[in-house]
Amino acid sequence: MVESIQDCESGVGINLYVPDSQSLSSIPGPDSRESGFNRRVLASSFAAALSALNFGWCVGEPNIPEAIIEQCLEGPQVFVNGFPTCLPMSSTLWGLIVGLVALGALVGSLVAGHAADKFGRKTVLLVNNIFFIAGALLLSTSTTIAQLAVGRFVSGIGCGVASTVVATYNSECAPVKARGLLGTMLQLTVEIGIFLSQFIAIFLVQVPKWRILFGLSGGISLIQVILFPMLPESPKFLVSHGRLTEAEHALQFLRPNYDITDEFNDMLLARDPARVSQADFVPAADRSMASVNIAEKSSGDKPKINMDASPEPSLVARSAYTPRSLGVMDILRGRTPDIITHSVFCTLFLMGFQQWTGAKGIVFYSTEILTQVFKLNHDQLAKIPNKPQLVTIGIAATGIVAVFLSMLLVDRLGRRRLLLLSTGGLTISCLVVVVGQTTGTGMLAVVAMFAYKIVYGLGMAPIPWLAASEMVPYYALGTLSGMASALNWTMIFTIGMVFPHLAKGLHSYLFLPFAVLNMLAFAVILLFMPETKGKSIADILRDHGRPIHFVFKHPWTRRTAAEPTTPA
Repeated sequence: MVESIQDCESGVGINLYVPDSQSLSSIPGPDSRESGFNRRVLASSFAAALSALNFGWCVGEPNIPEAIIEQCLEGPQVFVNGFPTCLPMSSTLWGLIVGLVALGALVGSLVAGHAADKFGRKTVLLVNNIFFIAGALLLSTSTTIAQLAVGRFVSGIGCGVASTVVATYNSECAPVKARGLLGTMLQLTVEIGIFLSQFIAIFLVQVPKWRILFGLSGGISLIQVILFPMLPESPKFLVSHGRLTEAEHALQFLRPNYDITDEFNDMLLARDPARVSQADFVPAADRSMASVNIAEKSSGDKPKINMDASPEPSLVARSAYTPRSLGVMDILRGRTPDIITHSVFCTLFLMGFQQWTGAKGIVFYSTEILTQVFKLNHDQLAKIPNKPQLVTIGIAATGIVAVFLSMLLVDRLGRRRLLLLSTGGLTISCLVVVVGQTTGTGMLAVVAMFAYKIVYGLGMAPIPWLAASEMVPYYALGTLSGMASALNWTMIFTIGMVFPHLAKGLHSYLFLPFAVLNMLAFAVILLFMPETKGKSIADILRDHGRPIHFVFKHPWTRRTAAEPTTPA
């Protein structure tokens, strides 16, 4: 249960969780803040990640059937049972339709953050399935180009919501020790979705089976609708809305056989501004300064908090409290309780730049690029499956392996090292692709594309989605996640439109600009990106709660992060 406890010196009332004989955490056990990965956390993360699986499916599904739909590769358009066998159009129009999923995702991401803060992460993800199902129905029954375009846009809305909310839900349910692992699950399930859509497309690429391929997205949504209601809402969201009993049950469900007292109190101290003034409070970040005498509970007295009050509240302390939800302009203009300019810059840079690595160009157009590399004629392309399609599936499978390796390494090597390894490797891979294409060495270009997918999956694919939840206080997380996701989808739409024109104009030198951009990203990460491994948000604010600054020579970037000193 939660009691209002008086600070010994100031008399300020603070809500504190104290287990009683009927409490879920009354049975002694290890501190839940020391808990690690378990099956219940995995189940909750998996159920949420089905939205990300759908996201990857929608991104990858048009790649392999492109020639069948756009170019009517199996013959001229005819109507069978009221549905056309193909929808002939120009490559420019096809590129626009493919890119519309990103435009829809931009819309979805702009509203997802605020909606998740108001209605809950789980609720928003469940309702979001309406867009995935509607999009699947529109695409699978398309009779016109316009209907195909609308279907891509509607599916895109679902992708945008998923990209914003899944990572937030997983990070808020995860123990600190598993935060990196579960934070990268978003990208892993996206990669699995891309792979599955392209692998299954091999068997459904003929007329009229390509319609089934587009419809399967709705099936993924139905699985989530069945599974997710059995799992809990984010405990931190429930605490922030005063639903403390539900939050206690949710946290104990996610931390079986652990005592949740201290972890639950950390949430209360970080989320209860109504009982604590801006001048006098016990900040969650300074949890070590306060000692709670729970033993007094047994003698009938209320426990008291003793603390060594600082003459002025620290930046980290103020970060726990904010009178209202922040808007986009509040964050951009720096109207926040803490100086989070550097964290905002790093988050937006990673999310915006992720697409300029050239990755989505490979996802959207790898079959077309490989067709040029292998120099196949019309008859060779008509053979299903052909060499470009098989290599495309192999590249997608490689992406899954790479992100899985990232999940294992991210909490060992750290985020910053993997980002530097990734951008450095991407630079080299892009240059090798150019060498392979200009010298006519097709296999060299193919090997380089596989290497590209590996180094992308190790760092630049999963870590940008994790950045906001590890660097920004919870009061700004929903809004900034929406901003970052919207920026990312804007870049996806832009690259989807620009890539075909770059391919026509640059030919064999297509990946040269991306090599230069990846080199730039390496330099920015080296100079500005802090390490967040094992660190709480309070630690990030304490070390980097100031305007944009270099971290390359900062001692904090060189020390090994062990256990977090304050609650995450």
